[in-house]
Amino acid sequence: MKGLFNLVISLSIIAPITIFFGYIIMDEGDQFTAEHYMVTGLSTIPFVFALLIKFLMTGAEKNDRQ
Repeated sequence: MKGLFNLVISLSIIAPITIFFGYIIMDEGDQFTAEHYMVTGLSTIPFVFALLIKFLMTGAEKNDRQ
């Protein structure tokens, strides 16, 4: 289970970076608009949820071992 969360976290870190550079490549280096920043920011939501679930599951695993 720990490996799965590490995979999800690594993929959710890569997603905003890919979206950010994808917009730069698609727009041929033009300036960003508010929509570009919004989509890049929204793509970090899976990262936050993955960290939250990992934190909650870590607490559950510690309680099971006692």
